[in-house]
Amino acid sequence: MKRKLEDEIESARKELITIAKQKGLSSMETLQISKALDCLINEYNSLEGIPGHFER
Repeated sequence: MKRKLEDEIESARKELITIAKQKGLSSMETLQISKALDCLINEYNSLEGIPGHFER
């Protein structure tokens, strides 16, 4: 599970960088990918027991 999340985070991070370069930091697509990446990172942090993550 942890490794799968790491792979998903890395993939989303790369996608975010690409889209942000193409469409700008404030484009709707960039913001949607950023939000999805945040969710993945929060999920990963909850597995790691890192405080400060957001529960859903």
